[in-house]
Amino acid sequence: MSIPKKVKFCFLAWLALSTLLPAPAAPGRRPLLLKVAPPSAEVAAAVAGAGGAVVQELRTCLLVAVSPESLPRLRAAAASLAVIADPAPGELFFLLHTQRPSPLPIPRNGIRCRSLEAGVWLLRTTDPAFRGWLAQPFHLKALQPEESFAARRRIAAPSADRGSAAIKPRSLAAIPDLVAQVSPGRLRADILALQGFKTRYASTPECEKSGDFILERFRQLGLDAAGDPFAFESFYQSQNIRAVIPGKVAPERIVLACAHYDSTSGTPLVFAPGADDNASGTAAVLELARILAGQSFDFSIVLLCVSAEEWGLYGSAHYARQARQQGAEIIGVVNLDMIGYPGAEQRVLDVIGDLRSEWLADRFIAAAQPFVGLKLLKIINPSLTWSDHSSFWDQGYPALCAIEDSDNPFYHRTSDMLETLDLEFAAEAVKASLAAVAWMAQPLSSPAAPTGLRAHSQVSAALFTSRKTAYLEWDANREAVSGYHVYRAEASHGPYTRLTGQPQGRTSFVDPLLLPGQAYYYVVSAVDGEGRESNRSEEVRDDENN
Repeated sequence: MSIPKKVKFCFLAWLALSTLLPAPAAPGRRPLLLKVAPPSAEVAAAVAGAGGAVVQELRTCLLVAVSPESLPRLRAAAASLAVIADPAPGELFFLLHTQRPSPLPIPRNGIRCRSLEAGVWLLRTTDPAFRGWLAQPFHLKALQPEESFAARRRIAAPSADRGSAAIKPRSLAAIPDLVAQVSPGRLRADILALQGFKTRYASTPECEKSGDFILERFRQLGLDAAGDPFAFESFYQSQNIRAVIPGKVAPERIVLACAHYDSTSGTPLVFAPGADDNASGTAAVLELARILAGQSFDFSIVLLCVSAEEWGLYGSAHYARQARQQGAEIIGVVNLDMIGYPGAEQRVLDVIGDLRSEWLADRFIAAAQPFVGLKLLKIINPSLTWSDHSSFWDQGYPALCAIEDSDNPFYHRTSDMLETLDLEFAAEAVKASLAAVAWMAQPLSSPAAPTGLRAHSQVSAALFTSRKTAYLEWDANREAVSGYHVYRAEASHGPYTRLTGQPQGRTSFVDPLLLPGQAYYYVVSAVDGEGRESNRSEEVRDDENN
């Protein structure tokens, strides 16, 4: 859901955050919540050193949970530090996004709001009916003070270079035909069907029926699909709906497309049609499922429709947390939220990411732009946490949100109906997402991409210098190939330089005379007897198996 105003922003040095591990408070005590600035590498390191944990990263500050004993150490490292909450049992905490000067027009016992930065507030409450007292429109993200960002294990991206010119034609050959299958008529029918439930407000029977409708649609396409129930705010239950297109080469690696199917309005229990927000995104995921179901890819594609987004991103938080706990290798998430209202003149699709996900935004735009007339606008801002991509950011996964660049006057109103939408614009947004998802999952090529790439490195020291040598091995392709090419990059995700002039017949490679202090990243491709080159393998780092 969008508060789609552009803001200038600074970047958090996310590398320091990658060292943070969850740090539980002392038994029987809840941590203090602090607003700490600036959001720098030094401050993040000080939080970790003080035994604290980052609960939320924002553009201008960090929301941090620490024990009271850690305050003196942290004060010495931060330019600005304020204790903003001493959580009490039974309190709920949310990030609240609103453009209103005050989110609470009338003071109310049991509801407290504190500004964190422009348009972002920390809301704490013991009132289960607090939503009815807030100024519309608003959006919520539920927070758990005891939880921190997960340990940010590096997730390798698909191994194609940045930029469309770097992608091998074999990988792209199928995408134009897939994009051409996107149907505005199918989008219309699915949006109308979802709108027909009258409301899809999580906790209502109609929301659960709409989830069952999505599940049945996935199963009609022959997909492996299931509902995943979850509880939220103690009293309520809903379900996420997931379908999988298994990868043929590395099925453990996942490209995920998602949207929330629940809706809200001023009368959410009675009528919340939610055509743009977010039947449009849900219809897009169903259209991706229809077109991709019969295709083959190197990596798996997961199609996910989540619930309780309007309550605080509960469904996506449940899925992303489970994915991290299970060690799922999600290499990229494309979240579709409100893609049907371009405004009077603008035909712009925002592609929103955080700094860790910038490569994914670049990849999305490079893959999609050749197939659409829309302007695709990259926005990198960690404060834009108001939709389900943010749940994946919290778990260390690269994720982006594709969303219309306009203010929809029907947002969170009973007038958010199909007739207000531009289905041609929505179809263009679906084409862009389809191209990007298919590109990242890599349509199966002939020959197949090599598998089992492994690397280790060794540093040799001499009297005046030292050098590193990288050793690579991989599994031989099952089908006959004439050889393999090896590629190297100095940054994860490329750009790559080919190290082999001609395909080599061996399934090993030695790369000598490397700089000891530099990390190197490798991928391998196979070449058949007709000179056709495969997609590239999974990426490995030179010291991955040291």
